[in-house]
Amino acid sequence: MCLFHRRPLDRKTRGILAAGNACLVSSLILTRFFEDGFGHRHPALVDGLRFLLIGCAIGLLFWVARRSGGCDSRS
Repeated sequence: MCLFHRRPLDRKTRGILAAGNACLVSSLILTRFFEDGFGHRHPALVDGLRFLLIGCAIGLLFWVARRSGGCDSRS
């Protein structure tokens, strides 16, 4: 399974993981806060920001998986 941690993460990897989780949470919460006012006036801007944050979250979380060795092939 990917993301199975055999060893504890180093400080830089934990920071990247925290940034990825922050991007993911902020993109999901963005819909709730901008649902009524700003989101109705500028829907393309809000959707673009959500897309950017989700893309950053995916990239950062995959980077953590690669750094932690969780996606190494077992041979």
